[in-house]
Amino acid sequence: MLVRFSSQATANLLMFDDVARVLLTIIGKSPTQRGVITLDEMPTALTHLQRLVEHEQRLKDGRERREEMPIPDVGIEPHELIGLSVRAQPFIKALTQALREKKEMTWEAPKDFAK
Repeated sequence: MLVRFSSQATANLLMFDDVARVLLTIIGKSPTQRGVITLDEMPTALTHLQRLVEHEQRLKDGRERREEMPIPDVGIEPHELIGLSVRAQPFIKALTQALREKKEMTWEAPKDFAK
């Protein structure tokens, strides 16, 4: 399922529901069918996303221990997986632009996110 993030300040941003669910949870929002990220919420949301990026960088640099990740059964080695912080970059840029232009961001999915 695709989730569409929209703001008058940016182009629409599409992302798969599994990634959107995690990113919304990180910024303190419930992954429901529709929602809004207000201007007041954006600075905190960006802080949480920046912490995610910094955490993944520390893991990559070996400055933090990584919990053992099981190898998925889809023929992909763990080192080939794209990190969440990389997937979050378009979302971070869109939130930054929306905050700069003082425009809220909304999201919409065909239905509530599966758990």
